[in-house]
Amino acid sequence: MTPGPLVCAHRGASAYHPDNSRAAFAAAIQIGADIIETDLRRSRDGRLVLAHDPLGAGTTEGLVELAELVELTAGRVALDVELKEAGYEDEVLAALDPRPAGLIVTSFLPRALAAVRALDPSVATGLILRPGRRHADPLARADGCGARAVVAHASLVGDGLCRRTLVAGRPLWVWTVNDPVRLAALMLDRAVTHVITDVPDVAIALRDAIPTSG
Repeated sequence: MTPGPLVCAHRGASAYHPDNSRAAFAAAIQIGADIIETDLRRSRDGRLVLAHDPLGAGTTEGLVELAELVELTAGRVALDVELKEAGYEDEVLAALDPRPAGLIVTSFLPRALAAVRALDPSVATGLILRPGRRHADPLARADGCGARAVVAHASLVGDGLCRRTLVAGRPLWVWTVNDPVRLAALMLDRAVTHVITDVPDVAIALRDAIPTSG
């Protein structure tokens, strides 16, 4: 088994292709990412599309739909679907039925995650923590919406959070890290279970360079 955290490609291999694009997703698969992270929104005509920024009144032509990504990744790579909005979690879960292997649903929005858990408690969820804010008890906040995973911005990751998640046996995801020095350090941190990055190839190379025990 390869040591170190799983590598999650942030919006696909987004350092090399437009984020949330078909090219970015295909490149992440080719690189060998363990997981692809993507942003989910609902268009005005009810389509579930992959876009980070709010959808305006203009056309959504060219955006990848969730169903297309599910088909592309099936049996090849796991999915981290970030809900950018709340209120249509039932539609999202319907589109993710049958559940892709390794699926996790994440969000900054506790109510969106709570809704997912209420609809299907078997779906893994993760609460995303914003940078620049004090999170007095991130584990308690995650527990409040039923999320087991803590998805922390890199600026929030210190000894305290790492120690607490490690002792609790909780998954700790760190986003978004592209600096090779920081990536290398995270690869050696026993508390970090997943690293989200725009450069999954760099992260994988650093992880592969970790000496195996025995």
